[in-house]
Amino acid sequence: MSNNPTAIQLPALSPEELKELDSFLLSDATADETMMLDTLDGYLTALAIGPVSLKPSLWLPRVWGSRVSDEPVFESMGQAQRILDLMLRHMSGIMESLRRDADAHEPIFDTLVYEGNPREYADGEMWAHGFMSGIALCRKDWQAFFDEPDAAEVLRPIYLLGSDDATPAETTLVETPEQCEEIGKRIPASVSRIYRYWQPRRQAEAEHMASVTIQRDQPKVGRNDPCPCGSGKKFKKCCGAVASH
Repeated sequence: MSNNPTAIQLPALSPEELKELDSFLLSDATADETMMLDTLDGYLTALAIGPVSLKPSLWLPRVWGSRVSDEPVFESMGQAQRILDLMLRHMSGIMESLRRDADAHEPIFDTLVYEGNPREYADGEMWAHGFMSGIALCRKDWQAFFDEPDAAEVLRPIYLLGSDDATPAETTLVETPEQCEEIGKRIPASVSRIYRYWQPRRQAEAEHMASVTIQRDQPKVGRNDPCPCGSGKKFKKCCGAVASH
């Protein structure tokens, strides 16, 4: 497993910063295949709560699209770093929201209005597509969860709305806005369940990385410093002398 870029808690995005990220994703600088905010939220959620931590270099290209030519045209390196920082902080905010209260976490869904119908429907389809894309990046690592007896039921609302492999019978369950909205209401519970399943593994990884960092941060002992073994001798005359032989 690689270093988790969100292991250090980053400040969650403010409403203004979330709007800034949304505006960039919608701008002419990005390709038609670039994820919109709801899709990105699902994608980052899967990455944040899943079994492994991936470096941005592994997941960022998929945000822009399936081709190298889909990469955005940034005005500067500063802008590129700013957009990446916003994404990393949004991922961190997702984790912090779930840590505070997994059952109260709310995914970012789009809303749709249909001609002749004044009602506004919550639409979790693109969020679910993003989540499934996040799973696909490291599908083998998810196998332990897939093997759980209730995994299919837990994933079902996300799968029905976001999978391209649904059977004809399954697609009949998401034909109307009402059906999609009702299935989307079950997604937060699925996210909470998946978050709790992988939490022990993520915690173990975080503790391991913290111990490695602490070990790396230990100051080096100079040859003329007192030996850390407590002998009272200089390091070069004690353990340092042994180490040099």
